[in-house]
Amino acid sequence: MKVRQRWDRWEAIGAVAVFVVFDDPELLRRTMFADIDVDDLPFEVAVDRARTSYRAWGLHRARRRDIWLDPAVYRTYWRLLRAGDRLRAGGSDSLQLGGDFVLDRAGRIAYARPQVRDDRPPVAELLAAAKRVGP
Repeated sequence: MKVRQRWDRWEAIGAVAVFVVFDDPELLRRTMFADIDVDDLPFEVAVDRARTSYRAWGLHRARRRDIWLDPAVYRTYWRLLRAGDRLRAGGSDSLQLGGDFVLDRAGRIAYARPQVRDDRPPVAELLAAAKRVGP
């Protein structure tokens, strides 16, 4: 979780992060947060099992061929492994796409990047968007 590794930068600009997930909390503890003490996370994790927020933000499910037959996905995982990252077990729906959003103080979207594949934006890009909206 690269946002967690750079949390000091988020705090320096007064930003708040909320991660929205749809999986059962126990599954998340065994997979995504397997080696993390969730009580020490500097941000909130909200569970939306009905995926209401996913639909409201226009986050769709991918087609199987767009994920599992795309060579770019395998190149990304290969690059992560070569860099020393370890792959974590996936959640219950590998086709559900996520997204990254930055809201201003009024709750308006100041930055939006719905996920197409396994293509999360660099943390620096999210930080820059958060800096633009200010504390």
